[in-house]
Amino acid sequence: MAEYDCLNCKRWKDCSGKDWYHYAEIRWCPYQVIWILQNAATLDEGSWVMDKNLMDESDRRQINEAYYIKAKIAIAEVRARLAKHPNGGEILITQIEDGRDIDALSKGAYEILMYVKGKDRKFEDFNTWRRKRKFRQKETLTS
Repeated sequence: MAEYDCLNCKRWKDCSGKDWYHYAEIRWCPYQVIWILQNAATLDEGSWVMDKNLMDESDRRQINEAYYIKAKIAIAEVRARLAKHPNGGEILITQIEDGRDIDALSKGAYEILMYVKGKDRKFEDFNTWRRKRKFRQKETLTS
């Protein structure tokens, strides 16, 4: 599949993910959530993971905020979303640390990823969200 620009991406299922994301591209699709969790150690240190293709010693940009803010925001947002899961999303974190991609996740980890993804945080806890999701899926199958 072709690599899409995440700023214009409408459907995450049409995307195949990327090796690197700029902070401005983050739209909380499953691929981006996985990337953030894979790079959690670097983001915890307060530095955004740099793209090796874009690194240039002479590249200077005006920075309007502390360098660590965006990295801390990204990892904190994912952790806040995972905290609404009864186990804190441990299944998902473990499988991502093992190097699995989205197609190799177990059903439980995939459900957690679907709960964590999205523009906004979910208002309900994981179990309530899952019950509503299963009800909607049954409803569409019977229609």
